[in-house]
Amino acid sequence: MDPARGGWQPSGRMERMPSPPGLPFPRHPFVGPVDSLPETLWREIDNLVPPSLSILLPALNEEHGVEAVMKRIPRSTLKRNGLSFCVYLLDGRSTDRTRAVATKLGAEVFVQTGRGKGSAFREFVPKIKEDFTVLLDSDGTYPPEMIPELVKALSDESPVVLGSRLRGSIGEGAMSGPNYVGNLLLSRFASFLFATPISDVCSGMWAFVSDRLKSLGLTANGFDLEADIFAECALRRIPILEIPIRYDRRIGEPKLRLKEGFRIAFALLKKRLRSSAGPTVQKRAFWSRWFGPARESV
Repeated sequence: MDPARGGWQPSGRMERMPSPPGLPFPRHPFVGPVDSLPETLWREIDNLVPPSLSILLPALNEEHGVEAVMKRIPRSTLKRNGLSFCVYLLDGRSTDRTRAVATKLGAEVFVQTGRGKGSAFREFVPKIKEDFTVLLDSDGTYPPEMIPELVKALSDESPVVLGSRLRGSIGEGAMSGPNYVGNLLLSRFASFLFATPISDVCSGMWAFVSDRLKSLGLTANGFDLEADIFAECALRRIPILEIPIRYDRRIGEPKLRLKEGFRIAFALLKKRLRSSAGPTVQKRAFWSRWFGPARESV
């Protein structure tokens, strides 16, 4: 106020207020580009969200096998490892109590519209929301107790992990001599065709980083699913890490017959031939674009 008009006048000399102490972090940390955030902050953000796992159990009239498998899933170990998980039954339109048993034990049931194990798997894969995925046969032959070990082995360098029966142990009566020889020959045939070694191409226990699984161009409809997974990984140069597992006797009547082995071998051969024909088709399309369609010789 103006002292001449009777207002007050400050006594002494006015000094500037000191600046507030500097904060240990920016006042507005997200003003800049998101890519500029420090790596440590990204790790802390990732740690706040626990990784998630989907366990897929394809089944067709497997009420006793599904019950045994679901009761053996190591839930406490998965939770102790910081994994949230969900079990999905991929049902091939069962006519027994398979769906009722799975629902009672906490699984979410997905009933496929098509027919066959491969068809059910391909139909469900786009619906997966979890970070990791485990594929496990529901007949009691594969060890659910190994799920944490397979998931733990997943990484950017190993986005696909296979549970190998032929590198592990086989229980008494779990696999006949002809079946063992057939699995061995199919695995060597697949390794030769795709120039990629694999010890057990027909194993029914796999683990995936879900995003890499969704990138596969799977075409299998039936029991050739596992061979199709291997072929796609080999063609896309996705490494497969193998972990030995134990294989036990099946719960219930067997469904695989000898002719399925020939179908799997034919599916592998067809996949390889189609992949070899791909570049040729692309070259023809390129040349026809500039020089017109190729003429047949007379």
